Amino acid sequence: MNNQPLPVRLLLGAGCLITAAAIFSAPVEADPHDDDFIDALSHAGIEYGEPGNAMAVGQSICPMIAQPGGSFAAAASGVAQRGMSPQLAQMFTTIAIQTYCPEEMANIMGGNVSGLQQLPGVAGMPGMPGTVPGI
Repeated sequence: MNNQPLPVRLLLGAGCLITAAAIFSAPVEADPHDDDFIDALSHAGIEYGEPGNAMAVGQSICPMIAQPGGSFAAAASGVAQRGMSPQLAQMFTTIAIQTYCPEEMANIMGGNVSGLQQLPGVAGMPGMPGTVPGI
């Protein structure tokens, strides 16, 4: 390579750098529901700060509810501890459940999960895909 003219060496070096960057870059795998989640928060009037942080918190709700002893109230309380009012934390948690684990939404609306409370105004809330008014 030292016998090659400078432009050829620069091109080879740039090619090697690009190849190395492509090989070592982490694949980006976004949850297809992330945009829906952020849109629903915006339509509900919930200030969520950095979208990436909001999505991470939203995605953490389902595992919190699914763990033994997990409940909607505990998940919403965890969101409230991040600086939201209890009412906004409940709305945030509801939207997260509806977006990332809709099977839990049916349990919440039906009152089938222990420790859950009915959430007034959740059914038919604008910006929440999949809600049926009057349920």
